[in-house]
Amino acid sequence: MTGGASEPPVYLVAGGSRVDAGKTTFSAGLVAHLAERAGDAVGVKPRAGNDYWFDHDDYRVATDRGRLYGKDARTLAAANTRALTAVDDSSPSPSTVTPESVNPVHRLWRPTPGRTGMLGDADRTFLCDRVTTDSGSRFVVNGAAEETGLLPEALTERLPLADATRVRDVPAFNEAMAEAHLPAIERLAARVARTPVPVVVESYADVAGTLPRDGPVAPDAVAVVDPGRARLYAGDRYAKARAVAAGSPREGSREEHVDAVTEMIEPLSTVALPALPGDVRGDPDRIAARYEQAYESLTTAVDER
Repeated sequence: MTGGASEPPVYLVAGGSRVDAGKTTFSAGLVAHLAERAGDAVGVKPRAGNDYWFDHDDYRVATDRGRLYGKDARTLAAANTRALTAVDDSSPSPSTVTPESVNPVHRLWRPTPGRTGMLGDADRTFLCDRVTTDSGSRFVVNGAAEETGLLPEALTERLPLADATRVRDVPAFNEAMAEAHLPAIERLAARVARTPVPVVVESYADVAGTLPRDGPVAPDAVAVVDPGRARLYAGDRYAKARAVAAGSPREGSREEHVDAVTEMIEPLSTVALPALPGDVRGDPDRIAARYEQAYESLTTAVDER
């Protein structure tokens, strides 16, 4: 998945805005479109998050089972036609696709009006992360939020948090990320690189990419999705612009945002996306039919490379 002509392509789907860009709908339909073309296809979302207040139904669906994931990961897992390949030949081959297997890092937030959270986000605070490790799920809890009573009372009953890692400041959180989050993302990248079918990688919010820039996976084509349109880019040019953005004064060492990348390059094309009713958005095959023109333009960009 590093751009070789004989390797199955990797498609990156990023969002032009932080929320409600339509990335997951586009990604699920693209998985269905690619599966129709190639026989199988896989979609992953390395990082995801949802909100205890705004996404409460989704929160309850997952935590009723003692798990933590969101609607996006659930949608992609359902669209997949096979599991990712194991990270190496010594690992057991996965037989099922779960939200946790396609989304190794999920963050639960809650709104905190007038308060800046530990991670610097205004008006919202992270409560806990679920990280998929090679032995199961690991939880990282915001200990500072817990001590100030921000964790919902039922959260510790719904999730196995007794043995969770607790972080109370940014240095401790960074240490937990280095120990758990980053290896989980790298493990997913290794599995994507070994998977012998087309893969769709959905990014998070308006982040330009959530797999490591210097890892084993490079996008062959990129769709930046906004309500009503998708801008399509050559994967190599997008990757180079992302690398430049990573060293810019604005981005520094933080994750790169989509607008910092796209302001440096022109899209191959811009395609219209029709508004879809809820019953269509819930069916990847029906999305694929409605977005067929966009998907054909995207796959043509790879076929003609």
